[in-house]
Amino acid sequence: MDYIVKGQAEYKGKFFPGEITNISLNGLLFRSDELMDASEQEKITIMINWEDEGENTVSAINCRVIRKNDHILGLKVDFIDYDTLMALKEKLADKIGEKINEEFIDFMIGDK
Repeated sequence: MDYIVKGQAEYKGKFFPGEITNISLNGLLFRSDELMDASEQEKITIMINWEDEGENTVSAINCRVIRKNDHILGLKVDFIDYDTLMALKEKLADKIGEKINEEFIDFMIGDK
């Protein structure tokens, strides 16, 4: 689903500022004005900057590149910690409602 949030990608020890422009429990699109030379199947860590009620927190999601187009990376989630997963579920539930529960169950039982 379309959900824009600021973040950055860590790739080979370098940081690339950008934004997550589409996100689900299984993957996301990351856009950056800076070019990354990542190839398909390479690992990237995405840091999401959550801004909630004046509080700033950062969550890391380990991903793998599944497609690349100009300044946009299509990423599949490899690993997400529990706290980040719960924060993401809450954010998506606010946007799409009960449908998130089906996706969450599929994610948890490995139907991805």
